Amino acid sequence: MAENEIKVLLIEDNPGDAKLVSMMLAQAKGASFRLETRDRLDAGLERLAQGGFDALLLDLSLPDSHGFETFDRAHAAVPLLPIVLLSSLDDETVALRAVELGAQDYLIKGRVDDHSLSRALRFAVQRQKKQAAELHKDQPPEGAKFIALVGAKGGVGTTTLALNMAACIAWAKRSVIAVELRPCYGTFSQQLALTPESNLGGLLALDVDRINEMEIRSRLIKFPSSLQVLFGPQTIKESREIEAAKAEALLKGLAHMADFVVVDLPGGFPEASRAAIRHAHFGGLVVDNEPGSIAAGKATLEQLCSAGVSRNILKAIIVNRSAPETGLRVNEIGSQLDCKVFGVVAAAAELCLRSQRAGTPFVLSEPNSLASVAIYEMIYKLLSQDAVRAGA
Repeated sequence: MAENEIKVLLIEDNPGDAKLVSMMLAQAKGASFRLETRDRLDAGLERLAQGGFDALLLDLSLPDSHGFETFDRAHAAVPLLPIVLLSSLDDETVALRAVELGAQDYLIKGRVDDHSLSRALRFAVQRQKKQAAELHKDQPPEGAKFIALVGAKGGVGTTTLALNMAACIAWAKRSVIAVELRPCYGTFSQQLALTPESNLGGLLALDVDRINEMEIRSRLIKFPSSLQVLFGPQTIKESREIEAAKAEALLKGLAHMADFVVVDLPGGFPEASRAAIRHAHFGGLVVDNEPGSIAAGKATLEQLCSAGVSRNILKAIIVNRSAPETGLRVNEIGSQLDCKVFGVVAAAAELCLRSQRAGTPFVLSEPNSLASVAIYEMIYKLLSQDAVRAGA
């Protein structure tokens, strides 16, 4: 194999089009290509799983898959491989949508030649390398896996979910830190029935260069399990806006302090939240199963993506607050959000009240409740499949 050879997999069911692509790449100047072809998406994904390719050239209309589904399945299977789409005129709208969600380029059949095809593939490979380098630069040092939760709107249970997910991870014998990255009053203290002497407010009062592992450790509250908590501000005096640079310093300090860090983010999506969720290995959008919450969730997703958050890490977590006859179904919610649903948690107001009185997350005090079982199932998926590292 030549040193600078670009290895491309073409998934195309039309033999004539496949032959034409092969001829164009053979004639291309300025780069050397090695091409393999498959005529079905399933066969192509099976070959991709074996690795060894620099780029994927993908026809959107295949016998076993059509339109955006074709890209979505391929991108989910190989999220780090640059994908260049082959599109007919009828598929152009779908192709543009795919580019917005991760495809590197699209080419319209009948309008491509050896120069434009070679150029598109070379540029796609280079852009992907650059994006991977930028992503690696922005990620916290290898160590803790960051789980960031943000609510579509206030009152959907994001803080309760964050604390119980952290407690569940601790129960699984993994070290975990739950963080209320909130500028004002945090409610972890209410749920755990204690008033912490040290919290995030004091940490954020420091200059950014003083926010380090030692200062963070001094403000963590340790529980009998492997759970540690960094509480949000507890008084108006302690409340302050969180600067993005200080959020970055906090995340960097937390990176080597536990196996997992679960971050509870406020609504409104301030700069600090953008910094936190860009670092996340898994981003959970918490929504209620009613139209207003779904509309707010869709707007939040758009904000997240416009802020540079990879859509691959984002999954919806549904809290079933509305009655079955009035609430939306799970598949309807996923379709309206254009986001995969990672889990569904039953609303449990009485359960939450009892756990607050006991000062214990309900996944520990009442592990057999419907809400607890749902959270354990989500954490099991994250841990057993290492879904956090892979973007779930």
